[in-house]
Amino acid sequence: MKPIHFLAILFVVVGYFTYKVFSPFLSTMTIATLLALATYKISKHLLMKLPGRFLPALISTLILAVIFFAPIIYIITNAANLVAKIDIESIKSTFYLAKEAIIEFLDNHEIKLNALKESINAVDINSFINSIFKFATFIGAKSANFIKDTFLILVFYFFANLYGKDILLYFQKLIPFSKDESKMIFESLAGVMGVVFNSIIATAILEGTLFGIITNYYGYDGLLFGILYGFASLIPVIGGVIMWLPLSIDLYMKGKTTEALGLALYSIIVISVIADTFIKPVIIKYIDRFMIEEEVVKVNELLIFFSIVAGLSSYGFWGMIIGPAVITLMISILQIYPKVVRETNV
Repeated sequence: MKPIHFLAILFVVVGYFTYKVFSPFLSTMTIATLLALATYKISKHLLMKLPGRFLPALISTLILAVIFFAPIIYIITNAANLVAKIDIESIKSTFYLAKEAIIEFLDNHEIKLNALKESINAVDINSFINSIFKFATFIGAKSANFIKDTFLILVFYFFANLYGKDILLYFQKLIPFSKDESKMIFESLAGVMGVVFNSIIATAILEGTLFGIITNYYGYDGLLFGILYGFASLIPVIGGVIMWLPLSIDLYMKGKTTEALGLALYSIIVISVIADTFIKPVIIKYIDRFMIEEEVVKVNELLIFFSIVAGLSSYGFWGMIIGPAVITLMISILQIYPKVVRETNV
């Protein structure tokens, strides 16, 4: 047996067991790698300013943890405290009072909606509360998994920054592309991922801060609702509405009609129109100029937008990272393909 054949067999066997060992972590490793690509420029800058590799990799990981993951953990912690403070008896009392008020209203106005009355009477508050707690338990379990995945992503992200250059150089030797072609794929992917990731973070911080200021002024937890609005802004079209509309309704139900209208108008005019329509494109254009070199592949902003939407639909929260990565890689391959075909036919 030739050494190359033995090595190929050995590679397949060891590769299979390596896959079995790391298969539970493939998704987190993929996300960590994409995040490392997205923050490539920042890591490169730190490498130029700081000695060695360990310290730049550690600082990059800490920055990512503080900016991106700390707010998520803050939300989960506050949600857990909120669930712990739920007063079951108060909910039951409010439910029974609301049910009696609706039935009394229907009777006083001689509205003959027997089906509606029967439906209201048939509602079992205990079943409703059990459903709430089942949902809370489900969310709690998902949150625990998310925190675990977050920790693993940070660990893999650190090692991706620490050994990323060596891994990249090794794969450049393996793939049958020229140095310029492999560099173009990497620079394109890193550039577009950087634009997507950094523009998402910048937009979330901007819009979240604006919403946090107004909610804090009206007596809410400005930090919590600012963070929530920042993440909600990732949802196209309706992202902001699902945050300011419930709070406006809450203010209106408390008899604060002027405040409710003020919150709604502020969210629409200042955040949705001024910040999202005029300031956001300027931020993205600046990041685009900083992250993507002129000679590499550029992806149309509209295509990036739809790739984020498609990614969120297919992969959930992390789809905003995976979607643009897939589209960018595909466009890079399509651009290289004609050149490779010509070289093959020569």
